Amino acid sequence: MYKISVPISNSNLQRNGREATLVQLQKLNAERVFLALGTYETDIAKRKMAMQELQDNCCFFSAHGFEVGAWIWTFLFREKPPFCQMRTLDGTEIENTVCPTDENFVAFAVDYIKDVARCGVDIIQFDDDFRYGFLSDAPACLCDHHMAHIRRITGENVTRETLRHHIVSGAKNKYRDAFLKANGDAFRHFAHRVRHAVDEVNPSIRISFCACMSSWDLDGTNPRELATILAGQTKPLLRLIGAPYWATKNSWGNALQDVIELERMESAWTKTENIEIMAEGDAYPRPRTLCPASYLEGFDTAIRASGCTDGILKYGIDYHSNADYETGYALRHERHRDLYAQIDRMFGKKTSCGVRVYECPNKIAQMEMPTKVNKTVDIEHLFFSRAARTLAYNTIPTVYEGEGICGIVFDENARTLPLDALKHGLILDIAAAEILTQRGVDVGLERIGEATTGKSEHFRFDDNHILANGAVVYDIVLNASAEVLSDMDTPKGVVPVSYRYENPDGHRFLVLNINTRSDADNLLKHYQRSLQYAQTIKWLSGKALPAYLYGNPALYIQCKESASSLSVGLWNFFADEVIAPVVQLDKAYTSLSCMNCNGRIDGDRVILSDIQPFGFVAFEVT
Repeated sequence: MYKISVPISNSNLQRNGREATLVQLQKLNAERVFLALGTYETDIAKRKMAMQELQDNCCFFSAHGFEVGAWIWTFLFREKPPFCQMRTLDGTEIENTVCPTDENFVAFAVDYIKDVARCGVDIIQFDDDFRYGFLSDAPACLCDHHMAHIRRITGENVTRETLRHHIVSGAKNKYRDAFLKANGDAFRHFAHRVRHAVDEVNPSIRISFCACMSSWDLDGTNPRELATILAGQTKPLLRLIGAPYWATKNSWGNALQDVIELERMESAWTKTENIEIMAEGDAYPRPRTLCPASYLEGFDTAIRASGCTDGILKYGIDYHSNADYETGYALRHERHRDLYAQIDRMFGKKTSCGVRVYECPNKIAQMEMPTKVNKTVDIEHLFFSRAARTLAYNTIPTVYEGEGICGIVFDENARTLPLDALKHGLILDIAAAEILTQRGVDVGLERIGEATTGKSEHFRFDDNHILANGAVVYDIVLNASAEVLSDMDTPKGVVPVSYRYENPDGHRFLVLNINTRSDADNLLKHYQRSLQYAQTIKWLSGKALPAYLYGNPALYIQCKESASSLSVGLWNFFADEVIAPVVQLDKAYTSLSCMNCNGRIDGDRVILSDIQPFGFVAFEVT
């Protein structure tokens, strides 16, 4: 069952109106409430007041049948803390953020968490700062405690400068391994200490944390491991990262379809029957003037259709204003109740189908920095899947498990790619092509020259030119049997931008001469690239896409199948309506059932009514 959890402010709750908050929670179908405590209170009187408020609020919501959680920042303080602060790789202190290698802090924190546990909560959840990445302008941590631990691991009196050099340059090495191990050791130690302390109060209290971007790699551990340690004898609980509000700010280049794909990716890395997973349905800072409800509903319906989580942490109530001030999130949730039920019926018992996105969670340890085509050293932003972004924008359905129709692998993911994936055909960027060539795989590359630029990409099959705005490509030399699909006029002459190639072992590739780690959206997100994907995928694997639409920016698609039927969901995450969309299917079907739209079937095509901006429609064919 898809469980709704809703966070609200603990300190503002009575001022904002507990009864009015209760009404909004009921409209949101909430079963669980998280009372957000904020940062640690170091003032004894303020701490006592916060705990009293928490206990009162726990009693109130428990009496109304809610499961109650307390939500608290992990390592963040409101002001400069009296403990060792995290430091970036160059030794710069990260403001107001402490490192769990400081045993004095750990002792303070577990004592504080024990106070929280005594307030009658069912769950304690740590907020988004349970991480070493994205806290400053560089990753962490090389504080003095970390340095001492790394020296013990390596057996060397290594300097911070030497460590930094080996962490961000060269191939796999013992110093980078030691850095990652030290990060993981500190987090595991903190998790064990917290669990032990809460067990002394009540071992049935669940302890959770919010996974973050660096949780899967830089932090030296993984969310499943930490969630299991924190859970103790209870069922592990984890909230994923990737929120609707990111799209309002273009956070780290993410559009709405990108954060949905991120959560699907994280779920594939984590999901088992023994762990409960919540999606991050955050509409921060929560008045709809700053994050529209349509973003939250688009996210929620897509997550439901995918089946990738057990529920959602749905931020549908404003933290600061009266509970009856911003009611728009709850009103739209209430309006969509029937739609949610229809999604469950149409998508619930089917399996996702599409192109397999190969993303591995642990890239940093294996990385080589820099390479011929990736001179930018960036060990944090590798979390964001450029492969998923180009497919999601271009209306290509994806999967994150199994073989898929074919595969797509970009950048460092090629370093650990299972070579079995070659037999189904692969879409590569130039970085992945370089790495696979080094691994002895013939992808049709004879030589990679220097970077160059051009104004437009010329697609040969229909003699079409797509504006490229000075995009960077490489002066490459190809095997004579490679077929160039598009090219670009550059100062170095005409350079291939995309080509397809079948090697002597029968492995097929579509290779994009694009460094996708750089800002390459103008080459990855346009109608012609979308069409190229759709046409070439069948050549790669012998299988057509289950469903495809051409010519609609940011029209996001999910496909799920059973033995006898195919369900297709379409989310229009763009400002223009999609006029009379024509969906090309992989084969002819005989019957059609529509959700939130009208349509008719025409052999291997479905013609639908218009999809409004931020509208969602779906259909099932048999």
